[in-house]
Amino acid sequence: DGGELLELEESLIERSCGNDNRNLIDSSDSQKITEEEITQMRSNPSISGSAIIKTIIQNSSTFESKTSFSKAKYIKRKQMKYQPRCRLIKCTASSVCTAMYLKDARKMLNLRDDSLAQILSMANVSAGCKVLCYDLCCGVVTGSLAQRMGGYGTIYSIFTGNAPCFVDLIARFNLNFVEHNSIKWLHAGQVFHDEINVKVEGEDYELMDRRKMVWPCPFQPHTQRYVENMKDDNNRISFLNKRQSRFSRKMTRPSSDEVLHSMENGKKCDSLILACNYDPTHTLLTLLPYLETSCPFVVFFEYMEPLIECFREIQKLGLAINLRLTDTWMREYQILPNRTHPNMNMSQNGGFILTGVKLCPVHGKNEIDDEIVKEYRKKIGRRRGKKRSAESSSESGKKKQKNKKANAGGG
Repeated sequence: DGGELLELEESLIERSCGNDNRNLIDSSDSQKITEEEITQMRSNPSISGSAIIKTIIQNSSTFESKTSFSKAKYIKRKQMKYQPRCRLIKCTASSVCTAMYLKDARKMLNLRDDSLAQILSMANVSAGCKVLCYDLCCGVVTGSLAQRMGGYGTIYSIFTGNAPCFVDLIARFNLNFVEHNSIKWLHAGQVFHDEINVKVEGEDYELMDRRKMVWPCPFQPHTQRYVENMKDDNNRISFLNKRQSRFSRKMTRPSSDEVLHSMENGKKCDSLILACNYDPTHTLLTLLPYLETSCPFVVFFEYMEPLIECFREIQKLGLAINLRLTDTWMREYQILPNRTHPNMNMSQNGGFILTGVKLCPVHGKNEIDDEIVKEYRKKIGRRRGKKRSAESSSESGKKKQKNKKANAGGG
């Protein structure tokens, strides 16, 4: 439908004209066709969008006096209004993150797709890893981890509330059964153990209910009567399929106590990712014991000041090395013939990222202290722009005097 208009747009760009926009006046008098006539054309299904745009261009008195670039922009604006088009894109971590960011950036904690890429790269996430994640960015980080790992490995995702509230968004990643099964949900109260939610040793009721269940699961009497009284076979098949999938998930889903037991008693996590709006210092110090030695951790936050406090606290306690606090910044460019330039509008901030590598709490020690750094600087040489010390200046003066005496003796 829009092939002819696209060819017209390309011909306008290729054809050079000496027009300019100095005499153009932005008013409604330049368009001869009225709004009522355009509404009637849009309500008629036999008239396509390209025909409406052609009619608007033909009835515009200022279209021919515009430059070629102005004509192309004019056609593009009319296409967006009268000729809407859609494009099917595969749901990936980048596309889902971009869509959610455009929909509600504050709900995503201003997490852009470039920030998400840096988080996954700095956390060294790959197949076979064991990742501990605290995700409050609508579940985008958790879904991206499952898609990146491909079902090989385990993801411990911490959630708040009665149940995980990001299951619907994770379903948009189109994960298969193995990838979806690699996500293990863990309640925040079981990890942080505050005064209100204290860990109590007791029986695991979810495990007890799962052990009592047998497959195939028999119906209750009232459910049996409800299925028999259904008149339509399609409704009965749909009901039984939903019932089967619900019971299969219940039988294969581990309980929260089992997830916590596997995380505490098994191998420690290979990566730690925090993308939440809670205090990063307290959260990181609480979850850092679950991270294996010499493994990376990544903390994403919307603002810089809490990460600075976390940086200083971790550096003061000597718990990690290679600490880096970075700012994510991205600029999009318009790539078109003879008009490639940065976009006029861009996002100001995509969040801040704190990364580091955990040290061993027993034998780990950051040996690069201030004294060793000073010794290295003495061996390598003085820093650029820094004044020389008194010892180095006296030694250089003695060398110059010796050179002068040697030159005088030789003369």
